[in-house]
Amino acid sequence: EDIREIEMDEGLRKICELKKIPGSDAIGKWLRKTENLAGLKTTNERLAAEIIRRSGKDNFTLDTDATLIKTEKESAEMNYKGFTAFSVLLSFLADLDLCVGGDYRNGAAHAGVGIKEQLKQADELLKTNKKKLKYFRSDSAGYSADVLNACADRGIIFTITADQDAAVKRIIVEMKEKSWRKLFDEAGKDTGREFAVAVHCLEKTKEPFTLIIQRWQDPQPKLFENNPYHHYVIATNDYEREADTIIRFHNKRGNAENYNKEIKSGFGMDYAPSQELSANAVYFEIGILAYNLTIAVKRFFLEESWAAKTIATLRWQLIFIAGKVIEHGRQLILKVSEYYYELLESIRTKIRAPATA
Repeated sequence: EDIREIEMDEGLRKICELKKIPGSDAIGKWLRKTENLAGLKTTNERLAAEIIRRSGKDNFTLDTDATLIKTEKESAEMNYKGFTAFSVLLSFLADLDLCVGGDYRNGAAHAGVGIKEQLKQADELLKTNKKKLKYFRSDSAGYSADVLNACADRGIIFTITADQDAAVKRIIVEMKEKSWRKLFDEAGKDTGREFAVAVHCLEKTKEPFTLIIQRWQDPQPKLFENNPYHHYVIATNDYEREADTIIRFHNKRGNAENYNKEIKSGFGMDYAPSQELSANAVYFEIGILAYNLTIAVKRFFLEESWAAKTIATLRWQLIFIAGKVIEHGRQLILKVSEYYYELLESIRTKIRAPATA
């Protein structure tokens, strides 16, 4: 197979001259330094800000979701699913797949703790860079007066899965049959669901909001319940769009689970290396940094077709490309298969190009 040569610049030369990686003892000591967490968070914030500025986008959607790190470490606590774990609350800008918030805590922590703080943090980050957090999406962990009021105070449109508490169930029961409308997907196909709209408020919310209630036939009716339907309820203050559009928009928050999976499985963050919560938090923050760097590489240095590829695919199709480094005439040369030459030259050209935003 034909081989092509690429002249390596000074930065790559220095990488090739690096000595061995420090041993596990040195890494363990570094992870246990609590001040390193603050430094990593600052680094991540600066990286996120640069990606946001260069994205060319002005309005953003924030998805927040908690995920569990299953472990048998003695310091881990039992979670609501019945196993010991650590928990991480993560927030992503869905428009960029970018992680802009991560709080590492023990498994017994309520999923809703910290949502308001991450919401405010993301809003401030965007405002600092003259951008706007327009939408916020969350599962029922975000269904609290604190979160809803924070959105109202900051002019953020929210869609949050609502708890079906006694008040919401009463609204569903009292809903008139003529209020229900068929729900169609984006292609106009009947989804087999119906929806209706009602006004609601919580005890401590500053403003009322809308409940969008979906129902569909229960394929296995329960023996002692006189209710033939399943229900799913969305709370929102979106008065700009139609209810069916809001439903489809809210359903896309399922991508948050894909983001969590990518960080945990793709970057190895489903492992807790230490008994100490703070050390694990530092370790996970490194994973977020690696994830965000990968997002930056895909968006700014690769073609658009690479944007949806996972880190596993990038490893096989890019990182694991075989090559040979040689020194010739005081020049450092990388020899690769001709098949990859244009791809690597394209990446180098984009890296050298000045930022456009």
